[in-house]
Amino acid sequence: MTNEIYIEDPKLESLYRRFEKLGTRLKMPVFRAYLGMEVRDGEGNIIHAHRQRSHSWNRNAYNFLFSQMAAYGLTGTNVFEAGAISLKWTSGNIYPNGSGWALNQVAGWDEGVNVNTRSIDTGLLATAGTVNKGIIVGTNAFPESFEGYVLGAEIANGSSPGQMDYAQSDLHSMSYDAPTKTLTDTLIRFINNNSGASIGVNEVGLYGRVKFSSAGTGSIMFSRDVLASTVDVPSTGQLKVTYTIQLAYPA
Repeated sequence: MTNEIYIEDPKLESLYRRFEKLGTRLKMPVFRAYLGMEVRDGEGNIIHAHRQRSHSWNRNAYNFLFSQMAAYGLTGTNVFEAGAISLKWTSGNIYPNGSGWALNQVAGWDEGVNVNTRSIDTGLLATAGTVNKGIIVGTNAFPESFEGYVLGAEIANGSSPGQMDYAQSDLHSMSYDAPTKTLTDTLIRFINNNSGASIGVNEVGLYGRVKFSSAGTGSIMFSRDVLASTVDVPSTGQLKVTYTIQLAYPA
């Protein structure tokens, strides 16, 4: 199998495209996000490949984006709900938690400062074996939720039963298409199955590490995509996960 399959409801896809065109026409930013899954067997043959819309950005993502674009700090105390600009870590901790907060205390998502640094600290790019930032996969297929803050059943790093080896994140790949005025950022991570048995992947999360001056650095899940059907990664096989984020400029 070599051809990639695009999975999306035709009616929904039509609405997406109309919405994107309208956003460009009205000069309002409309992000496009896609998730790609490719599986190779132990001999390097592609046995599965599909691409789908990524449309499960959660409350964390919206709150973080608002705080940055509006230049406004986090609000609310120990609440993660409508009306509060708060963030909920994958640990379940909610911030702010009663301390004083200013914009610079939530502006530590280092991808806005140094876009191509792999680290164990802030940002989206992970070092090998790191599962608290970057692209993470899991086995749970419960429905997507706007209030979600962690994968349902994260696949741990390693080569024991039920585990997979996470490679370091690929560096960002930025490109610009002049005719359509579209800027594209591609995030890629390879995950190898050395567990001795097939592992079924049902969910994919995008984790970022955010630095707070009074609370240290925490892992935040910004999106969780549930796959239309289980993607099986055979023993000695490799999974390639790709997030493509695009923005079309009005001029």
